[in-house]
Amino acid sequence: MVDLSLDGPREIHDRYRRDRRGNGSFDGVMRRLKLLQKHGVEYNVMASVARETARRPLEVYRFFKDKGIEFIQFVPIIERLPASAEQALGLSLAGPSALDGEEPNTQVTPWTVWPEEYGDFLIAIYEDWVRNDVGITFVMNFEWALNAWLGNPSPVCIHAKQCGRSVVIEHNGDLFACDHYVSPEYRLGNILTDDLARMAERSQMKGFGVAKENALPRWCRECEVLAACRGGCPKHRFARSHYDEPGLHYLCSGYRKFFGHIRKYLRAMATLLENGHPASLVMQAVKGPLVIRPGQAVVAGVKEDRAK
Repeated sequence: MVDLSLDGPREIHDRYRRDRRGNGSFDGVMRRLKLLQKHGVEYNVMASVARETARRPLEVYRFFKDKGIEFIQFVPIIERLPASAEQALGLSLAGPSALDGEEPNTQVTPWTVWPEEYGDFLIAIYEDWVRNDVGITFVMNFEWALNAWLGNPSPVCIHAKQCGRSVVIEHNGDLFACDHYVSPEYRLGNILTDDLARMAERSQMKGFGVAKENALPRWCRECEVLAACRGGCPKHRFARSHYDEPGLHYLCSGYRKFFGHIRKYLRAMATLLENGHPASLVMQAVKGPLVIRPGQAVVAGVKEDRAK
C-alpha cells in the first residue's frame, strides 16, 4: 500500500506542505491521488494534524470522503524547540525525549497541536464516522482503538507495549531502531558489516523499546485507557504527570479524552463481532435499539459510558 501525504483542503494542506520555491504542494498531491485511483493502486492517506488543523475536524474529514479516500491515518504534529545543546549543533528542533529522567525542555513549536484539541479533533470525526461510515471509510486511529478493545496486540508501535521493531536504514547502511531516533546514540550498526536479525533484536531487547513499557509513570499504569494508549511514542514523553512524575506523553490528556469517549461505541462493536455480525451495524445501534438474535445477545442502542 502506498502512503500519500495529504492534510486536507488546499488552505490546510498548503499551510506547511510547500516545495523549495515556497509554493503549495496541494495540486501536485491531488494529481498523484487521481493517478492512484485511476490505476487501482491501494493507498492510505497520511494526514498531519497541526494546531490549526485540529480546529477544523469535519472540514478535513468530509474533504477526504468527497475525494473518495477510503483509508486515512491522522498523525499529530508534536515538535519541540531546540535546547542550547541542539542549537549548537545547528538543529532546528529538539531530539527525542529522555525516558530515564526528567526532560527539562518542554517548549513546543507554534504549529504543534494542543493535547485537548487533538482529542476533540478525533472525537468530532469519530462521531460522524460511527453514524455514517463504519465499514466504508477506514480511519486507522479508530481501527487501532477497536483492535485494542478486543484484546489484540497493537499493529502500530506508538500504541504497543514495547517498540523498536520498526527499524530504519539510512543511505549509507546505518540501521536505527526508529525513524524518530535517527541519531548517533541510537545507531544499531550497519547492514554492510552487522547481522540484521541481531541488530533488530538488540533494538527491541536492550534499547528504548523495553524502556517504553518499563518507564511508564504511575499515572499511566493506573490509567483506565492504558490498553489502548500504552504511553504513546517515547519520543514525545516529555510532560509531567499529575503525580509530578517525568515521562508522561505530551498528548496524554487528549488520548484519555478520546479513548474514554469512544468506549461506549467500542463495547457495542465488540458485541456485534462476538455474535458474528459486522461492526458496521453499530450505525443502527447509534440511531436506536438493535436486537441481535444469534447467541441471544442484545445491543439496546449505544448508551453513555458512566464509568468515567
